[in-house]
Amino acid sequence: MKKTLKVLHISSALSWRGGEQQIVNLIDGLNLINDNIDQMIFCARESAIEKYSISHQISFKSAKKKSAIDLFYLTALSRVIKSYQPDIIHVHDSHAHTACVLAHIFIFSKIPIVLHRRVDFSIGKSFFSNYKYNYSAIKRIITVSKAIKNIIKPKVKAPIDVIYSSWRKSFLDESKAINLREELGIPKSTQLIGNIAALTDHKDYQTFVKTAALIIKKDLNIHFIITGDGELKEQIKSQISSLNLEENIHLLGFREDVPEIMKNLDIFFMPSKMEGLGSILYLAFGCKIPVVSTNAGGIPELVKDKETGYTCEIGNSQELSQCLIMVLKQDNNTVIDNAYQVALSNLHVHMAQANHNLYLDLIRK
Repeated sequence: MKKTLKVLHISSALSWRGGEQQIVNLIDGLNLINDNIDQMIFCARESAIEKYSISHQISFKSAKKKSAIDLFYLTALSRVIKSYQPDIIHVHDSHAHTACVLAHIFIFSKIPIVLHRRVDFSIGKSFFSNYKYNYSAIKRIITVSKAIKNIIKPKVKAPIDVIYSSWRKSFLDESKAINLREELGIPKSTQLIGNIAALTDHKDYQTFVKTAALIIKKDLNIHFIITGDGELKEQIKSQISSLNLEENIHLLGFREDVPEIMKNLDIFFMPSKMEGLGSILYLAFGCKIPVVSTNAGGIPELVKDKETGYTCEIGNSQELSQCLIMVLKQDNNTVIDNAYQVALSNLHVHMAQANHNLYLDLIRK
């Protein structure tokens, strides 16, 4: 009888962002390609991924988390590792990484760790940052782009595999039609440009608003939407208000009908100044919506200028505004078709297969 492959995923995030979507994409994809796999998530209590696990019948254990080095949290994680006895521990974020290394040391575990790195920030310079990234039990590091690999490669000893993030076409196929223009009370002829992302600094909504201002001055029939929530909400609202753009820039807040919103856009506009990859781009590609973005981080690995989308210099609102106007006016069919093929080659089963191959390779060694 074939031995069951057991994988423990560790996630520390309380909110739901791209990384958490990728974890559940991976779990679902692994279940599809291997009938003999057993997976469990260890997560923070009352987190978004705990709620998702309950509603989607994913095996999980959770603990209250005040910090990555919370003693009760670490004790709970140690107990889960000892009782579950996975073949692989897969760590999905920085706080989870810290907790896993400490728990692993505490129980003298020999179980191999796979570390997933989804952000294009530099690794910290402290002694502990260096130690935890080069902890002996970390046998492989996965980055979601070549850009991230190039950033961390000089500072880590473990082999690095680039496995691109993914998307689920089923989300698109199962989505229902909504009329966003009707919801916003704007004419059918209005052209909509929007971004769907957390309201955080690295998403550079300051440049988003500046770019929108330049375009709105020229054409009041172009509106912008911002879908998401985060710590910069009030700052963004203040910037929009100071420029008298409330009529043309709409803050939709956090929404669960993301595919439906994407289908209503004429352009998906992503002006990030830092971005590990930007998995939301797959949804834009899948919806056949042209993309205008910056050349930050791993974005150019998906958005190849004038081939699968259009890229501009980070923070250059003048260049971005000109590019957006150009894209609204021209035929983008070839670019859209190329981007759609990129989306089809990065479905969640493809990502899961690459991770599965990596797990098996580790176990054989």
